[in-house]
Amino acid sequence: MAPRLGLFLIWAGAPVFLQLHPVNGGLLLSGPPCAFPFTYRRKIYYKCTSVNSEREWCSLDEDYVGRWKICRKGDYAKCVFPFIYGNKSYQTCTKTGSVTKRYWCSLSPNFDEDRAWKYC
Repeated sequence: MAPRLGLFLIWAGAPVFLQLHPVNGGLLLSGPPCAFPFTYRRKIYYKCTSVNSEREWCSLDEDYVGRWKICRKGDYAKCVFPFIYGNKSYQTCTKTGSVTKRYWCSLSPNFDEDRAWKYC
């Protein structure tokens, strides 16, 4: 395995680590897509998180091994269809169970187990 090369910079007051990928030499500024769901410190994340950071970020690997990026508009978790809610299968966004009557969807195949969701 080739050694990992990287630069640590201060950009607009926020530390940014730019990593050079050892295989293709690409700079991971925007990088590959987020790996949802991912595990960080024994907790599963279905969307970008701000844990231990001032900005939302995501892991680039299913099990976090130090490769990450700051989330941008296109990086946020996508709805998963079909999903289970209240022991019923949903193929589209639903208002069922929404206090605000807004459409929402699950970020995992089984909302009843994972409780991960977002507004559509």
